[in-house]
Amino acid sequence: MITRKRFEQGLTWDEYMGGIQKNQDLFKAKYEEVEISPEDRAFFQGIRRPVFVLAIGEDWCPDVYNNLPVMARIAALNPNIQLRIFPRDQNHDLMQRYLFRGQSQSIPCFGFFDENFQEVAKHLGGRPKMLWDWIDQLGKDEARPKVREHYAANRGREMLRELREIIQKIA
Repeated sequence: MITRKRFEQGLTWDEYMGGIQKNQDLFKAKYEEVEISPEDRAFFQGIRRPVFVLAIGEDWCPDVYNNLPVMARIAALNPNIQLRIFPRDQNHDLMQRYLFRGQSQSIPCFGFFDENFQEVAKHLGGRPKMLWDWIDQLGKDEARPKVREHYAANRGREMLRELREIIQKIA
């Protein structure tokens, strides 16, 4: 069970960025390049109820530096959306709650909590569902160039869309 106290032990985005050992330049670049449409911006800024987002990640992981900045940009739009980040390799108990397909420690993963710290949603797998569909259809090696191309061109839009769908249902 995640309590408010445990949640608050996580790192804020600024604290996380201050402790990054690897790929800090990529995290900064990906954060800056996230495209948020005026409609999405208005939606996130209009959230009135608290949404607490627990994220698990590691700075060496490409899916983390491509997707965690999207959630950080969303949280930066509204103080009602609070993000805390937990390093996976130091929080195995949390990671066990967010296994992808019941077995994989894919990161980043997100747990969404209401004001009573009831978990109301999860985003698992570390990347947008569309990318997993490609991997499932083509195989990991064949899909790799397509996944890289997506990350280079998409500017976080697909991950933002998936995160908005989740937040829309709970906020």
